[in-house]
Formats: sequence, C-alpha cells, structure tokens
Amino acid sequence: MKDYRSNCQKKIYLSPCSIDSLISWLLILLSFSACGGATKPHVADNPASQRFRDATRLFPIEKLSVSHASFLSANQDNFSDLAVLNKTKSELYILINRGKKGFLKKQAGQWTQNNKEEINFFATADLNRDGGDDLVLILGGRKNPKTRILFNNKKSYFYSKEKEGIYPLTPGIENVIPIDLDGDGDKDLFYFGSNVKTSSRKSYQTMILINKGDGRFEDLTSLLMPSLPSGIRDASFADFDGDGVVDIFLIYSKGQNRLLLNNGVGRFTDLTASRMPSILDDSLHADWADFDQDGDNDLLVVNRSIKKIYRGYLEETNYFLENMGGGNFKKRSHKILPHFPASKVYLLDGNGDTLPDALILTSKGVYYLHGRGRWDFSDETRRRLPRSRQFDQMTFGDIDQDQFLDLFAWSGQSSRLWLNRFD
Repeated sequence: MKDYRSNCQKKIYLSPCSIDSLISWLLILLSFSACGGATKPHVADNPASQRFRDATRLFPIEKLSVSHASFLSANQDNFSDLAVLNKTKSELYILINRGKKGFLKKQAGQWTQNNKEEINFFATADLNRDGGDDLVLILGGRKNPKTRILFNNKKSYFYSKEKEGIYPLTPGIENVIPIDLDGDGDKDLFYFGSNVKTSSRKSYQTMILINKGDGRFEDLTSLLMPSLPSGIRDASFADFDGDGVVDIFLIYSKGQNRLLLNNGVGRFTDLTASRMPSILDDSLHADWADFDQDGDNDLLVVNRSIKKIYRGYLEETNYFLENMGGGNFKKRSHKILPHFPASKVYLLDGNGDTLPDALILTSKGVYYLHGRGRWDFSDETRRRLPRSRQFDQMTFGDIDQDQFLDLFAWSGQSSRLWLNRFD
C-alpha cells in the first residue's frame, strides 16, 4: 500500500534476504513496462460516488454484543472473516464470510469452548507464516495477566499447543499489537497498558516478544526497549525517519506523547526530546499518513483535551504532527478537525483516489474528512456515511473482494457493518 491504510495492506518492510528476489521482480516489471504492460495502482473509476452503505443484514444475528473485533483470514478462501469477542469477555467466535450469502457464526475451537478465564483482549496475525491468521489472547486479571497464542489450522479452527504459546505478562498489560519490529518478516508482539505495575524484576512499561520464526516467542524487552513513563494509551507503528524500518509513536493518556526510533534490528531509542514538540494533552489515539506527499509519514493525533498553552486556536482539541524529514516533527493545527473530544482516528484511502482520508470517532459521532492533497480536506460526513454513527471502535477489511476497505464498527449499544460502495 501507500504510506497509509488504503485498498490493500500497510507498508511492507523487507528483510535483507529478500533483496535478491526483489531485484528479480523489478527486472520482470521493467520488462512488462517496456512492452506497455506495466500494472497501475488500483484507483476508483469514480471516487466522487463513494459511499459507505449499511450491510449489517449480512450477519447471522441482528445485535452483536461486542467487546472487541478484528478482521482476519480464518480459512483458505480470499474473503475477510471476522473474529468477535463477546461483551461477557468469555466467548470468542468467528464469523465466516460466505460472500453474498452473508456471515456464518461458529466457535473458534475446542480451547475457546472449554476456556473459563476472562479474555480481556485479542489480536490477529499470521505468526507462523502458513497463510492463516492466528489469535493472540490476553487472559486473566490485571495483577496476573498472561498471553496465549491459538494457532489456526487454516480451516477456521484455532488450537493451543501443549508446551508452547503461553507467556506471563507484566501486571497492568492490557493491549497487544502484532508488528514486525526487527525486520525479519515475522510478526512480533508489542504489549502495553495505561497502568503497568513495574518491579525490580520487570521495570518496563511495555513488553516485546520476538518471533523466532515458527510462532515461538522470546521476551527481549530489556534488550530492545528504553525505560518509559507510565500511562501508555496506544501505539502507532510506521517508518518515521525514512530508514526503512518501523518506528513507534506512543500515545499517552496524560502527558507528553513519545517517539521511539528503531536502530534497524529492533532496538528502540527514545528521541522525544529532540524530535517532538513539547505538548501536554490527554491523547487517546493516533494514526499516520503522508498528508503532504513529501515522502515521509505524518501523524494525526486525537485527544480528549489539550492544555490552553499548547493550542493553536481556542477550540483546538485534535491536531496534526508534520514530519519535517528524518522523524523531526512540528505541530500543525487545522480547523477542519473536530473541535470536541475524539477517541479514535483511522486513516485510509476510502474513496480510491490514492489520497488519505480520515474517519474520526468523536463524542458527537463519526466524522469523514476527505483528503484532497497537501493538508487540504473537506468534511463529507453526511454525504458518505450512514446516519447511525456513534461508535467506540472500528476495524477494516475487504469483505466483498472489490479491493476497497469495508468496515465493522461497534459501541456498547450497537454494532454495524458498512460496505464501501461506488454506485
């Protein structure tokens, strides 16, 4: 994909061993180009016609009591399936996508049926590179959490290996993001929480489990991560300094957000003081895109509030961080952003024109900002979104294989499926 979520996937970071293959593919592409057969980026025929349409009717049950959800590849077809954690936090099930026939609800496997522990959170990723997405669970109470990995047999059945796949976590850990931190092509696991309890044995606010290549993991937190203040609300991963490896932007509930740069093999240095503007706010989420098409990744940060001294204008609540090059950021105010508290932001090419759009979840509903290039946006919420739009979270996947992202959104009161349509 481009430098933001679009019709496909996020940026892929190549390991050194893949360079020879890359060169071979480039030669093939050049050959096609010389013959006039080069492929073009997938763009919509008529981006102005794009709308999200409510298609919740495709689900087997009208009301889903959702605590968390994530699209995944549960079986060997090409459709995006959906994993859902029930509000009770004990039932985890899979909605199998059958195309025009809708979704079929099924249990995730024998382990989840027999499980008596509370599932606090989960993430999906292909951890052993077999083509099927696996499940990463966070279990137990806040004082004694642990993570368990359920492997996928590529037929939407998830199982636990007897002697591996379970690891203890630092008290207070509540979230996990699968991401390739060391550039070897395998998904590693990054854990964090807003109130992590450290000790002399575990003094870090995050945990990193590095993938050994077959779905087994090793805790290398002390080797790879710096000491950090408490209060991590969320994390956003992208190459911010242009060296080809993934860096980390940490979102703090109260205090200074932080920038960690990768040395190339997964070891991170906190360069907040020299690369970030000093801003004290109550941040909740951030996402990245190249808003000004200058080749580096900028950030959009959404907040509950900003202290007056750091505001660019009186009502400012949300703001951009413009990457000036090399991972050096400055705050950029923009009055098109919602002037009230926001909890989530998702950047994607929603209308297929190759420019980043923004879906922002606020206290007054979802906002759709259409990107028009170089910090230019228009508010197209009413034109492009259904009326029912008060949600806590969203997750994205290509449900109908049209190469454009659809979305599933949920809150404590409701959940909806929106298809991205161009008609």
